[in-house]
Amino acid sequence: MPDDVSAGETYRRLRDHEARTQREHEALDTRITNLARDTVPLQLYQQGERARDDDMSALSTRVTKVEDRPAMTWTRWAAVVTIALAFLGLAVQAYSTLKGAK
Repeated sequence: MPDDVSAGETYRRLRDHEARTQREHEALDTRITNLARDTVPLQLYQQGERARDDDMSALSTRVTKVEDRPAMTWTRWAAVVTIALAFLGLAVQAYSTLKGAK
């Protein structure tokens, strides 16, 4: 039947649509690039990039300092031992209280 769509016609329409979409995207990308070039001066852009790089280097230095710290220092171990001894003391006291109540 003449009204049926052939595979070749569908392929041509799809190919034409893809080409048209590609041209529209390229034109839009060019407009955005030109607008950015005309709107933002180069020195202002470079200043922003330098500020970002400075922030990143400061952050990197801080992360390095945190990574170099030991996870369990002497003070933390002493606190863990003290808490464990406190719980052990409570357990002994509770046991002796239960023994005395009988």
